[in-house]
Amino acid sequence: MELFYYRDPHLNFGDDLNTYMWKRVLPQEVQDAPNLLLIGIGSILSDEWLARYADTQQTVIVLGTGTSYDRPPRRTEGWHFLAVRGPLTAELIGRPDAAVTDGAILLADTPAARVVDQPGDILFMVHHRSIRNSPWEEIAAAAGMRFVSPQQPVETVLEAFSKAKLVVTEAMHGAIVADTMRIPWVPVIVSPAVDEFKWRDWCLSMGVPYKPTRIPAGHLLDTSHYAAMASVLRDAGLSGHDMLDGKLRRHELEAYFGQRFSPEIKRRLLRPVEPTLFHRVANRGRRMLNLPIHRARAARALAATAHGEVFLSRDAVLQARLDRMREAVGQAHRLAVQYAY
Repeated sequence: MELFYYRDPHLNFGDDLNTYMWKRVLPQEVQDAPNLLLIGIGSILSDEWLARYADTQQTVIVLGTGTSYDRPPRRTEGWHFLAVRGPLTAELIGRPDAAVTDGAILLADTPAARVVDQPGDILFMVHHRSIRNSPWEEIAAAAGMRFVSPQQPVETVLEAFSKAKLVVTEAMHGAIVADTMRIPWVPVIVSPAVDEFKWRDWCLSMGVPYKPTRIPAGHLLDTSHYAAMASVLRDAGLSGHDMLDGKLRRHELEAYFGQRFSPEIKRRLLRPVEPTLFHRVANRGRRMLNLPIHRARAARALAATAHGEVFLSRDAVLQARLDRMREAVGQAHRLAVQYAY
């Protein structure tokens, strides 16, 4: 079996779950199938990532994958969409029958899903692209939390989760894993570029709202960078993380993608400001710009999340989605036996 997922050279917890989980939950016949391509966990159901497989002779299986950051793949004839992340992805690709939830829910069928009897830690995880200049470990400690980087090995992160009583997370898979392990979670936003679509897609699949709390950056350079990013989105008429409220029809989602992930917007978000003299000087003096006022402001906002609204899907919903995903694994097994040998 060939497993396709995004491989970040600096590691990323959500993507790297693929290497940990599939070998523990897929039947061996699926893993050994020589002509099988599994599209795994991640926001990779897009033309940018999967156009290369349009004419493949492999049996292509989509299992718990989501769409984001780019339009869905245009040529998928013969692919088997056994499960996608949620109803928004399913609507966008014209396969409402495939709406299940994120594939990471299968972590429930691994030993990692166990939580210690008396967990006591409050964890904080940012999106991997928010690891810039802000000293998040120091800020989390000041807020009474334990910082867990998404750029740590999967086993290290899962060990931290096993001791957690609450997870505050900007990374969506932090929430997905917490929910699967029955740990309450709180969604937050540090960077304006955090994608609303994928969060709402998964939240809808689990019957929970997406109500993120904004956390300011903890460093002057990051504050400046995110302000520039927010300006790019405002100038484009993208008003924030509530644009998808009530937008469930395919043409509405296609319009959103055409606007939110246009090549121009993506380019400007990656480089929202030109390298002015200020930024060139600032890049040489990050320590000087690591100001206490920014760290304290971020720590106060972060600490407040532990006393606000927390989220967790209902046990019955989790069980129903897990059962559907197990059925999809069973379908993958049958396809592997039927076509891949």
